[in-house]
Amino acid sequence: MTLTPGSLYLDVHLIQSYPYSNLNRDRQGAPKSARYGGVMRARQSSQNGKRHTRRAVENATGIRAVRTRGVPRAVAERLGRRGWDGEVALTAGQMLILAAGVKGLGIADSQGTNALLFLPESALDQLADLADQHRVEITQAASDAAAEAEKAAKKATRRVSNDGPDPDPDLDEAEEPVLGESSVLAKYAAKILPKAEVLKILQSRNASVAAFGRMLANEAGSTVDGAVQMAHGLSTHAASTQLDYFTAVDDILQDEGTETGAGHMGDNRYTSATFYRYASLNVSELVGNLDGDTETGLQVTAEFLRAFVTTVLPAKASGTAPFTVPHLVYVALRSDRPVSLVGAYESAVPDSTKGYVPASLARLDEHAAAHHRFLGTDGLVTHAHSGLAGETFEALGERIDGLEQLISRMVDTVAKEQV
Repeated sequence: MTLTPGSLYLDVHLIQSYPYSNLNRDRQGAPKSARYGGVMRARQSSQNGKRHTRRAVENATGIRAVRTRGVPRAVAERLGRRGWDGEVALTAGQMLILAAGVKGLGIADSQGTNALLFLPESALDQLADLADQHRVEITQAASDAAAEAEKAAKKATRRVSNDGPDPDPDLDEAEEPVLGESSVLAKYAAKILPKAEVLKILQSRNASVAAFGRMLANEAGSTVDGAVQMAHGLSTHAASTQLDYFTAVDDILQDEGTETGAGHMGDNRYTSATFYRYASLNVSELVGNLDGDTETGLQVTAEFLRAFVTTVLPAKASGTAPFTVPHLVYVALRSDRPVSLVGAYESAVPDSTKGYVPASLARLDEHAAAHHRFLGTDGLVTHAHSGLAGETFEALGERIDGLEQLISRMVDTVAKEQV
């Protein structure tokens, strides 16, 4: 996100309580955590939150992008449906990647790319179309490259085994490939496929790329500064990991009456917490990334707000059903800069038999008021709140009863400001 005075920033703040669950696991399978304000907190990673929010936005808008190493395979599948031989189709997908000539971007042993690419789904069809235009050349190049790589491999084997002189004088040692078939394919790809057209497809963007951004090392033209910025969610209070010992019964053994013990046993780790979550959408940058398409920008803005509020992180959902909704949603449309209110919880909310939600709500209201006093309200275009909590919070703007009304209020204001 580029911070530019005069841009429109949509700040979204959530207070949401989750039951005993494991929404976001670390590599040991435990709930993620972070130290903040001198105590350990439960954490929801921004990466996980962005992915699930992005997929929800894509499902709602029908505008999908794919983050994958499997572009060659996806292109090959499309070519296969057009009658291409399977091996040649996969080679075509790989040659398209190599034709881009991006330093460091190549083909891995898995036959996919050696780095994740983030592309509009339509780009896969465009790559397949480009391959179709060069089908004859690609088919011949695939055969030639395979033969050349095989010849080079045989020569290398003879050198290692020291079996005597090379009986094949036709292989020019000075031009011998040293990296196997991938490097040979790159040579042929550079000759027969138009680099500029391939790069144009790799650089293409849609609403999802415009919102969530993209970076491809060594290819500046593909980089898109994402309009969405999302913080790691943190519990408003100290939180600890809790251990759940469980057993699973073997039904057949139990029915036979031959076994009374467990068929399986183990332990899982969970936590329960009230989270503060925050995200900011630079609406002006989103529209700019969409080349001025305000209509799509407004659609994405509405769906992003809806998705961030309603999407559930699904880890271990089958055993915990953590399908809660926020007690509070506070949305502020600003023209000066994004403002996170996480500082309200730098001092952890203390334990209480009343729970953490009431104090968390009050803290947010107080902290927002402090920001209004310090920064002033000239940069605050509009703000409002909604959610399960029945109270009205003075520093959080007008209380609106329903989420859809809150979304409409914000999107209508954005539309007026953008125009």
